[in-house]
Amino acid sequence: MSQHQAKQWEVFNEGQAKKHYPQWPNEAMVKLVFGDYLNNKIALKEQAKVLDIGCGFGNNLLPFLVRGYACYGTEVTAPMAAQTTFLLKERGFTADVREGSNRNLPFESDFFDLVLSINVIHYEGQLDYFRSALNEYKRVLKNNGHLVMFTVGPEHTIIQRAKREEPYRYRIQDYDFRDGTFFYCFEKLDNLRQCVSETFSSVETGRVTEQLMKYTLDFFVAVGQCQK
Repeated sequence: MSQHQAKQWEVFNEGQAKKHYPQWPNEAMVKLVFGDYLNNKIALKEQAKVLDIGCGFGNNLLPFLVRGYACYGTEVTAPMAAQTTFLLKERGFTADVREGSNRNLPFESDFFDLVLSINVIHYEGQLDYFRSALNEYKRVLKNNGHLVMFTVGPEHTIIQRAKREEPYRYRIQDYDFRDGTFFYCFEKLDNLRQCVSETFSSVETGRVTEQLMKYTLDFFVAVGQCQK
């Protein structure tokens, strides 16, 4: 992500924090981690460490914070990370949120039991960056740790409005402040599974699609285990 794009996100998040920012976690993520939807279930131990990459307002960390897990997050600028820390503190929670990105996570290797990547990896924009991000996710995960990843799907309104520059690579247009940004969007779920399976084992994939009035929200989901 360029410095200009990061600054745009900083301005957007600062504005949202003054309004009604999301205060609830991604429901599908919660079901996958704590429900019975996976063949290879995620069983977090009492002292588990959880990382949310691109954690926004910290809302996806809440189900883990209330259970007493050690929670960490990253955001693309230091002010955004500080804002997340402040918002969580206002709600009575403590998390270690740092400046970082998909391909540059500010944590030591073999540190986390669970890594969450909720709708952030498609910002890498091209396949080699996408793969590099997956390798960075694996680096910070412990052996047998899990990745839960959501990424934009081809039916999402933001992709339907975008210009397809080449296979899987879309330039966002006619949507919002992200216009001009490149998304890397897998067009078939099998392609995502194959890509994630290059780095993780026991990969399971799924899809979450909602029709909210005139907007279609479409996301591909991949869950994999780290083997070292």
